[in-house]
Amino acid sequence: MIRRDVERMIVGSIKEILKDRQYFYHSTVGPDYCHLTEEGKTAIIDIVNILGSRMLVAMEQEDIDRSKQLVLEQLKGK
Repeated sequence: MIRRDVERMIVGSIKEILKDRQYFYHSTVGPDYCHLTEEGKTAIIDIVNILGSRMLVAMEQEDIDRSKQLVLEQLKGK
């Protein structure tokens, strides 16, 4: 899984939480009255716990791939 995919999953998950009144209270009065519910706070923490590790794995893989590419370029003389 690549980093961009994990980023999309995180953003998509947060958007879904914000649309659900069980997780996020949105007031038309103004942003000062909008807030995550307790269930919403738990859901956000769950997302970070689940997808955070996937993000780190994806970032590590990008570093490995970038290192391999640099070595190959140096061996080719570019």
